[in-house]
Amino acid sequence: MSKTLELIFVNAAGSKVTLRVTEPREDLQAAEVKTVMEEIIAKDIFTSTGGSLVGVAGARVVSREVAELELI
Repeated sequence: MSKTLELIFVNAAGSKVTLRVTEPREDLQAAEVKTVMEEIIAKDIFTSTGGSLVGVAGARVVSREVAELELI
């Protein structure tokens, strides 16, 4: 099973922008994630087609399990 941390921001145009981090640490805390997201915004590290990231919209960890089917 693979996990991805999705950091969801709002850009200057008001659209949502998602940054994905593969295989995040298991012991992540919400406060820690929010602090990093706010730092990304403050330092204007990333931009998007709608401009700079200006707000935090949310974050989530997504788990994905893939089961291969054996075709005969």
